[in-house]
Amino acid sequence: MDYVLTLALQVYEDGLCACGQPTILAHHKQNDGWYDAEKVQCHSCAARERATAGSGSDRYVPEPGEKVYTIYTRPGTKPLLTVEGKTS
Repeated sequence: MDYVLTLALQVYEDGLCACGQPTILAHHKQNDGWYDAEKVQCHSCAARERATAGSGSDRYVPEPGEKVYTIYTRPGTKPLLTVEGKTS
């Protein structure tokens, strides 16, 4: 079963462009002009990029085996707001 699921995922991912859209749609000539671009900021990626940025002309060089990951530290006493502006 795991093999079949892995194979299905591979087939699905192989059908995607690097932007994440299905290539059958995103590369079709008649779809030129029918996509809008949105910008979002991943705050987790931003924190990781800041942690691994070099200073000045010094390039960041990780230690052997070093992995940089982020941890979600928002306290439960500071809930996120919903679309309506209320806490969830």
